[in-house]
Amino acid sequence: MNRLRLSIDRPWRARVGALVLVALLILMLPWAAAVWLQAAQDFVGDWSWRVAATPREAERRVVVVDIDEDSLRQVGPWPWSRETLAQLSTRLNDAGAALQVYDMVFPEAREGDEALRTAWSKSAVVVGQIFSLDPRSQPRQGVISAASTLGACHERGFGSEAVAQGWVANSPSILPPQAAVGHLTPRLGLDGVIRRVPAWICHEGQRYPSLALAALTRLLAPSAPSGRVEWQLRTASGAFSPGQPPRWLQSTQAPGFILPVDEYGDMLVPYRLARESVTSVSAGSVLAGRADINLFRGAIVVVGATAFGLTDTVSTPLSSVASGVEVHVQSLVGILDHQVPYRPQAALAALGGTMAVTALLLLALVRRKRLSARTLPLTGVLLGVVWAVGGVSLLPGLSWDLPWAQAALYSVVAAVVLAALEHSFAKGQRERLSAHLSAYLPEPVAAQLVRLEPTGQLDARRREITVWVANLRNFDAFAIHSPPEEVAATLHAYTCLAVQAVEANGGVVEQVAGDRIVAVWNAYADDAQHPVRALAAAKALIVSTRDLLSPKAWGPEASTLQPLGLGIGMESGDAIVGSFGPAKRRAHAALGEPVGVAARLQGMTTDLSLPILIGPRLAAALPQAALETQGEYLIEGQRRSMEVFAPADWAQWLPPETVWPASSLQDAQGTDGLETWSSELPRPT
Repeated sequence: MNRLRLSIDRPWRARVGALVLVALLILMLPWAAAVWLQAAQDFVGDWSWRVAATPREAERRVVVVDIDEDSLRQVGPWPWSRETLAQLSTRLNDAGAALQVYDMVFPEAREGDEALRTAWSKSAVVVGQIFSLDPRSQPRQGVISAASTLGACHERGFGSEAVAQGWVANSPSILPPQAAVGHLTPRLGLDGVIRRVPAWICHEGQRYPSLALAALTRLLAPSAPSGRVEWQLRTASGAFSPGQPPRWLQSTQAPGFILPVDEYGDMLVPYRLARESVTSVSAGSVLAGRADINLFRGAIVVVGATAFGLTDTVSTPLSSVASGVEVHVQSLVGILDHQVPYRPQAALAALGGTMAVTALLLLALVRRKRLSARTLPLTGVLLGVVWAVGGVSLLPGLSWDLPWAQAALYSVVAAVVLAALEHSFAKGQRERLSAHLSAYLPEPVAAQLVRLEPTGQLDARRREITVWVANLRNFDAFAIHSPPEEVAATLHAYTCLAVQAVEANGGVVEQVAGDRIVAVWNAYADDAQHPVRALAAAKALIVSTRDLLSPKAWGPEASTLQPLGLGIGMESGDAIVGSFGPAKRRAHAALGEPVGVAARLQGMTTDLSLPILIGPRLAAALPQAALETQGEYLIEGQRRSMEVFAPADWAQWLPPETVWPASSLQDAQGTDGLETWSSELPRPT
C-alpha cells in the first residue's frame, strides 16, 4: 500500500521507470527468445517481399534450364544418361553461356562419366553438394570438395556457424579439376520457409561455400584454380558507418564486391524477383535445338528440375510450393544487383530511437489526457503496426533488415504496462478519494458516490431514524480568548471522540460543522436497536470529553473564562435521508421532524443544566426506568407541547465540580453560523 501511495504521489517517476524497464527487457529478448522473435520478424517480412516482388522485365542475366514434364516426355525418364547431360552442357557452352550452375548432385559413378567430365572441362561449371545440419541425419556419400580460402572454422567462435553432420557429394570421376562446387543446404525457419542460406558450411575445420557464392567466384575469377573460393571475412571496425553491414565477405578477385552475412554466417535471400519474371527454358527444347540460343549468351544458366518427383518441394516467402532452384536464382540476382539484405550497424541505435519516440509519444498522450487506460493498448498496437510497416518497407527498398519486431513489441508491451499503471493510479486515486469522501460525508454515501455517475436528480428515501445533535457551550468565548492552535486542537480532539463514540455504537456521523455534530442511526442500514445504541453513544461522548472540557486543561486563563460544556439533544422519527441539488453542487442531509426536535433539545440543555435531553418518541422506545421526565415544553416549530426526558443517571457521568451556567441559546448553537434558532427560550407548559 505504501508503494502504491508513493507511485500515486510521484506518477511520472513511476511511468518513466516502467517504460525504461520494459525497454531493457525488450533489448534482452534476442538472448532470451531469439528464435521466436526472429520468426515473428520473418513472418511479416515475407509480406514485404510479396508486395515488392512485382512482375517486371524478364530477367536475362540468370536463365533457368528446366528439366520439366515436357523434357521427361521428350528425352525420357530421370535420371538421364551422362551422355545426355554432356550434350546439354555442350549446347549451353556453344550458345555462349557465361556459367553453368547445376542445382543437383552426382554422388554415384556411372557409365558415361568421362563424357560428362570432358564436356564440363570445356565450360565454366558449378556443381552442387549437400550437407546435413541435423545430427539425426548423417549420410556419407561421395567426396566433399572445393573448400574455400576463408580459413579454418571456429565452430564455437564466430556466432553459430553451420556445421555439417553428414553429406551427399559428387563422385570424383565426374568433376574436372577446374569445376567449382557449392552446397545446396538452406536454413529452414520454424515454419519450414527458406529465408537464409549459409554462406559457408563447416566440415572438419574447413569452410565450404554455398552454390551462389561459388557461382559468383567462378564468374568474377574464371581462372581460380581447382574451384577455390577466394573470399575474406571482414568485420566493421574503426569509424561507425550507420548504413553499412557489421560483417561481410569480400572477394580478393573483386575488392569492390561485398556479400553481407549475419552473425551466424548466413546470407539473407533477397526475394526481389517476381516468379513471372524468371526466364525459364525447357531442357528438352535445348537438347532438341528448338530453344532461342540468344537467351544463353553471356548469361548464368542454372540447370534444375521442377518435374514432379524429381526435386524436393520447398517453401519460400513468395510461394508455399516452389522448386529449390528458385532459391538459387533469387540469391544470384540479389548478389548481382548488390542488394543482399543485411542488418546495418545502426540497427541497435534505430531500435533505441524508435523505443524513445514511442515512450515520449505515449507519455505526451497520457499527460494531455488524450488516452485512457482502456485506449492505451490499442494505441500501442497501432504504433506497433506503424513500426512494422516502416521497418519491413526498408527491407526491399534499402536492403535493411531492421529489428522492427522488437520495436513493435515494445510499443504494445509499453502501452499495456502504462495502461496497467494508469489503472492502478486511477484505482489508488479512487480509493483515496473514497477515503476523503468518507471523511467529509457519511461512509455509505461516499461509497455510493464512487460507484455512480454524477446526477442532478433528487436521491432521497424515507427512513425511521434516531438522531442526536451535539454542541459545545461557550465555545465562542473560548475561541476568542485562546490561541488558535489550542482552539484547533480542542476542536479536533472533540470531533475525534465524537466520531469514535458514534461509530463504536453503530451510528453514522451525518454532519460536522464547527463544534456542532449531527449523528444518525438506522439511516443507511436496518438496526432494530438504534434507540439504545444512540443513547449509549451519547453517554460515551459525555464521559470521554470530561477531561478535554475540564477548565484545568485550558491553562492560566481558565479563571477568566466560563467552562466549556457539552449538550446533546436526541429524538427518533421518520425523516428523509438523501442528496439534493444540481449535479455540480450536491448536498447530503437528513431532513425531518426528529432532526429539528433534536437540535432544539440540544439548545435546551443549557437552560435545564442537563447534558442530554431526549424527545418523546425516542423515550417511548427506551426502558422507562432509565429515564426521568423533565416536564412538557412547547418547542419552537411544534403545535403542541411535548414531554422532554433525561437519562436517570446523568449526574454520574459528570465531574462533581461541573457547573452549568446559563448562556444565550444562540451561543449554544456553535460558531459556524449555519443554523440560527429562535433566541426565545422554551417555556414550560
